[in-house]
Formats: sequence, C-alpha cells, structure tokens
Amino acid sequence: MPPSIRRPSENGAAQPNHYHHDGPTPLPTYEQQLNGNHEKSSNLTYPQWIEHHVDWSWFTCTQSTGGVAILVSECPKKFAGLQTIGTIIFIFNLVLWLTFTTLMILRWVSNTTTFRRCFTVAPECYFYGSFWLSVATIIICMQRFGVPNAGPWLVVAIRVCFWIYAAVSLLSSTVHFVVVFKHTPIKAIEMNPAWFILVFQTMLTGTVAAAIAMDHPPHQRLPIIVAGIGHQGLGWLGSLLTLSWFLGHLMEKGWPAPSQGPGLFMPIGAVGFTIVALIGNAKAAPEGYAYFATHTTAKEILLVVATWASIFMWVFGLWLFGLALFVTLADTAVPREYRKSRESVSFNNTALIFPNVGFTLAMVYLGQELESNAIERVSAIMIIVLVGFWLLDLGLMLKAIIQSLFFDSEKTLS
Repeated sequence: MPPSIRRPSENGAAQPNHYHHDGPTPLPTYEQQLNGNHEKSSNLTYPQWIEHHVDWSWFTCTQSTGGVAILVSECPKKFAGLQTIGTIIFIFNLVLWLTFTTLMILRWVSNTTTFRRCFTVAPECYFYGSFWLSVATIIICMQRFGVPNAGPWLVVAIRVCFWIYAAVSLLSSTVHFVVVFKHTPIKAIEMNPAWFILVFQTMLTGTVAAAIAMDHPPHQRLPIIVAGIGHQGLGWLGSLLTLSWFLGHLMEKGWPAPSQGPGLFMPIGAVGFTIVALIGNAKAAPEGYAYFATHTTAKEILLVVATWASIFMWVFGLWLFGLALFVTLADTAVPREYRKSRESVSFNNTALIFPNVGFTLAMVYLGQELESNAIERVSAIMIIVLVGFWLLDLGLMLKAIIQSLFFDSEKTLS
C-alpha cells in the first residue's frame, strides 16, 4: 500500500499522493514528516481513516495467506497436525478476506468518489487483481481442506466456482486494462511491479484447474483442463510482455524505492504458477476419455513434456529470484534518508510471499515428478522459510495498523 506522504522527485519537488487527493484531511508533505516540524492534523474519524488507508493492496495479505495455506497442504514432508494447521490458516484467510471486502465497501459508501479512483488511479488500481487472486486461493483451499471432510456437493460447488472465476477473471482483466489505458497515465519505463497483478488474476485460472480437476468426472475434467491451460497461456505471455518493461525500468532507473522492493519478486510467480499449471493439469488428464482415448499415449507424453518444459523454465525463475534477492539485500544495506519518515499502513511486504509460493510449489511438483528426495527436502525448507516470513509480515502489519490507529497523532482515530 502506498505511503501517505509525498515523495521528493528528482528535482527535489514534492510529488502529490495519488491515493488521497480527495481526502477530507490534508496530509503533511514528505519534508514535514521527515523533519517532524509539521502542524498536527486533526484526528480522523473511522470513515476518514478507512478512506485514507484501506485499498486494494490490502488483498496482497489475503492472497499471500491463502498461498501459505496451499503450501502447507502440499508440503512433501508430512506430520501429524499439518492438515489442521492448514485448515486454521484457511479459515483465518477467509475472515481476513471478508473483513477487507467489508472495509472496501465502507470506503466506497463513505466517499463515492473513491470507487472510481480505486480502478483508475495509480498505483492502487494495479492491485485490483489481488482481490481475485485471493478468491483463487480460497477456491484451491476449499479443494484441499473442504473436500476431504465434505460430501460430493462441495466438488460440484467448487466446479461452479471455477467456471465463474474463469469467466469473471478474464472479463475483469480485459475490461480493467481498457479502463487503465484510457484513464491512468502510465509511462512504460516508469512501470510499477504491481503491473504483473493486472494479468495474474487470469493466469491463476490454470493453477486452480490443476488443483481441482482430478476430483471431477472425465466429462467435466477435460473442459476444466482446457480452460486452465488456455488462461495460463494468456497469463504467461502477458507476464513476459510486462517483464520486458520491468527489466527496462531497472536498467534505466536503477534499483526501485524500498517500498517497491518486494515487487521485484513478482515475475517469479509467473514462472512458478505456470510450472504448477502445466504439471498439475497434465497429471489430471482423463486417460481413456475423448482426445485421450483416441491418442492413448497422450497423457504420458503430456506429462513428460510438461516436466521437462518446467525444468527449462525453472532456471529462468531462479535467475529472476536471484536478481530480486540480491537487489533487495544490497538495497537494505544502503541507508536512505526517507526511511526515517512515517508511512501509512503498508502491506507491501506481503507482495514477496505470493510469487514465492508459486516458485516453491513448482519445486514441490518437480520433486514429485523427478522422484528426487533432495528437491523435496529443499522445497520443504523453502516452505518453512516462507511461513516464517509470512508470520513476520503479519506481525509488522498488525504493528503498523495499531500505530496508525492509536499512536500517530496525524492518523489517530477520534
């Protein structure tokens, strides 16, 4: 979520905050917050606090929490209680998603102008896809944690949810791109890493298909797989196009601001989730039905091709991971003056969790197909590390919310 301060431009002039230009309470400039000599603004009411702080970027928290629940369910090293831990995380994510959705509705009701702004004003509009990515993780978690404990009715419900998600995500992504093209001024070389989320919502259809297809009868399974692969192709190609701008931005502008540092990991998700979709859908192919009845060896061939194509892609993902990791570590070691400033409630750090969920799942799937205990052990370690970072991010977010609500005088609720 963007800071509620004004950043200095290259010529030293303060630049306006795009999120809050219609807000009821004027926010202090960057220099005023940095020096601490600004006049204390009046306390905010609850609706004003929601308007100033709640936006689509909050759903990066729910997409990451749902991703962690999926990781727990896919962990190659099982132990007693693991499924229970995943179920608890899933329920917690549902509560978060409902809470954030309610806050967004309250924001729109309290100030109707924020409805248009949240779809057209950068950088908030880029995070709109996080809402649908959260929905995708919820559908997958329904499969992982609900189906084993419910009747066949839930399988049917999940299938209905899948087709609704596939249609809505494709339509939503298309329409939102049209809106952004018209109403959001963008310079390609000044791209925001959150651009990847604009197309991720469609790409995750392939991942959802890979997760749910196996439990459906062949006549229902094949259309799910076909839709999943098609949507995954759209997301993968769209991510590659965005990646060219992303690398061009880094070459011309250098390292991003610390607030955008976690976004460097976003391209990794495209590689990881594509591997998961390719292998998962190939494994779920209905052997002996329709196309696979005519071509009796098609399933085996598809799985072999998917596995080796995934290996081909995985090293590219590892290279992207290395770029993001080394830049982030090096940038953390460089002190920057504006880090002393107070920022609003921020969910930026959760952005690094979700793409790495996809990368870790890819490791799990490759380890299973190659029957490699070494890869499975590495993926289990990666899951533990990601869960640790997720818990740390939750703590930091809770601290930021409490500080914003009760301790920052310019943000304290009245």
